[in-house]
Amino acid sequence: MNLNTQFVFDSKLKRNLIIGMVVGALCLVWSAIGDDAFYTRFWSNYLHNAVFFTGIAFTAMFFLSGQITAFAGWMVVIKRLWEAMSLFMLVGIGLLLVVVIGVWGHLHHLYHWNMPGITDPSSPIYDKVIAGKAGFLNPVFFTVGTVGFLAIWYFWAYKLRQNSLAQDKYETPSFDYYKRERKWAASFLPLGGFLSTVFLWLLVMSIDPHWYSTMFAWYSTVSLFLGGLALFILLVLYLKAKGYLEYVTRDHLHDLGKYLFGISIFWTYLWFDQFMLIWYGNIGEETIYFKERMENYPILFWGNLVFNFVTPFFVLMRNSTKRKVGTMFFAALIVFLGHWLDFFYMIKPGVRLAAQEAIELSEGAHHSSLDGQLKHHGKDLTQHVPHALAAVGSASAAEQGHHSTAPSKEHQESKETQTSNHPTSADGHAPIEEHVTHASAAEQHHDGDKQENGHSSGFQLGYSLPGFQEIGVLIGFLSLFLFFFFRQLERAPLLPLRDPYLEESLHHTTGVYLEEEEADSVSAHH
Repeated sequence: MNLNTQFVFDSKLKRNLIIGMVVGALCLVWSAIGDDAFYTRFWSNYLHNAVFFTGIAFTAMFFLSGQITAFAGWMVVIKRLWEAMSLFMLVGIGLLLVVVIGVWGHLHHLYHWNMPGITDPSSPIYDKVIAGKAGFLNPVFFTVGTVGFLAIWYFWAYKLRQNSLAQDKYETPSFDYYKRERKWAASFLPLGGFLSTVFLWLLVMSIDPHWYSTMFAWYSTVSLFLGGLALFILLVLYLKAKGYLEYVTRDHLHDLGKYLFGISIFWTYLWFDQFMLIWYGNIGEETIYFKERMENYPILFWGNLVFNFVTPFFVLMRNSTKRKVGTMFFAALIVFLGHWLDFFYMIKPGVRLAAQEAIELSEGAHHSSLDGQLKHHGKDLTQHVPHALAAVGSASAAEQGHHSTAPSKEHQESKETQTSNHPTSADGHAPIEEHVTHASAAEQHHDGDKQENGHSSGFQLGYSLPGFQEIGVLIGFLSLFLFFFFRQLERAPLLPLRDPYLEESLHHTTGVYLEEEEADSVSAHH
């Protein structure tokens, strides 16, 4: 049998992927222009895609390990694709290292629990709930549970790949290299299964530090797996269109379609289960997560079900659709984009709310510090309060974008009326109570402006829905993933020629095609 087993990463494909990476980098920079003080949109775009594509690499390794451990023979002809995808965890270490450095250096505010003073009882921004979780939510454990765990997983993926390639050259009649491969695969399953919960709790769930869900790790891992499986199907169809994988039949495609259909139903069960249990329990610390998203992000909340349940359910329900290139391409594309949107839904609202809370707490700490200084001065209070409050008022006006320096006529008249109606202090200033009252009113007005300007309660592109920047960043990260994937793919034969289950995989059949032919012939006869 003459098979094309060597992939060639041609210059045209390399150029297109490099252009995609440049587009992504430019869109990432674009998302930082006009951003808030914490560059929340920039960092949330980076975190979203870094977690999504790194998670896809992890689930590729987990799925491959499960198949090898279960003596699955059908997937041997596409095993090298799973191996190439799993090795992207090496790039993921670098991507997540940037997030870790940001945590240590306070370069971003993706995680509210990392705000200085948040766990200090003497701090004006002390948070009792977050302080109770400080043993878990801290920079040291965050580093170990993200980059550290990912490095362990990559080591296992690298050893599995090493044994797979060595099998092509040095396999023995007793299949010693295959047995080693199975040991690496079987031992990875508990490592991946248990550590991935902590990995996702830290990277994604801790964005909402007051919220927790025992179902979250299941839900987010399955979402990553479906995103990776959908991308895998798209890659198989692309390679077949380019003349590779001619030995991958409609039966292999049918099995991939069954996984895409079945796991989509499982994801829907987890979505409903997590939501229903929290709704039924009606515990404030848990329901706040869904309340925020249902009320302020309804398109994301309900669109999630349309993309990730309704579409794959109705498109892939019939056996015949799982065997057709067109419908499989459409379903896989929708599921891939749907689960990318699912992680957008998990990350963006929480990050946005955390940034707003950080700004409010910073302002509150500033005012608390100011009050302490005023009390400390004692008798000099009446002398310093007006000037200090005037400075605070000026800062608030600057934040709201009031750049005009000349007071309006109405303001002058109002000020004269207030001065005439209230007694003044010895130095000619108005009483302290009056200034405090006006300062409180200014703060309330400022809070109202924040709500109107699109914080947690309003629509804002990039948070309520992806904008051009988010789509561009997706293109960039996807191009980076594919560039690495194709580089790994060309470094080894597409077929593991000495795998003991290769012949079974080459002649794999589901029997569905024969059943359909018989049904069609009976229908034609009648």
